[in-house]
Amino acid sequence: MKLKLKRVNLVLFTGFIWLWAGFALLHRAYTWISLLTENQLLISIVIGLILAFIKIYFIFYKLTTSNIQRIYNFIDENVSILKFHLVKDQILIVLMILFGSLLRNAPFIPKVFLMPIYLGIGLAMLYSASLYFMFFINNYKSGLKAKN
Repeated sequence: MKLKLKRVNLVLFTGFIWLWAGFALLHRAYTWISLLTENQLLISIVIGLILAFIKIYFIFYKLTTSNIQRIYNFIDENVSILKFHLVKDQILIVLMILFGSLLRNAPFIPKVFLMPIYLGIGLAMLYSASLYFMFFINNYKSGLKAKN
């Protein structure tokens, strides 16, 4: 059974997935705050913000807009929730989740080093979620009508 959504709803669904993932990463980073000194926390926040801007500029903005465009370009009104991601992107997502889990559970990697990474990626994912939501809001009434 393939789960299919209308294109406009797929944009909204994807925004919620990115929102959930972003909050999950931010929550994980938050749980490590008590392990950091005041100076480490300040440095981690600054590094996390810098990482977020770098990830947004070089990766997330382009990835998100290309995903939205891919959804918009489908001829069929109902699209599988897995179809709009390229296979290489699906593999990359699985590898990132796996690698993140390995890093998070590695006892030899101090959380002070992971906290800014999780913070930066989490913030970048929230930004991407906002792009999906804005596209949905701007196109909800039109319903992403197929191009003629």
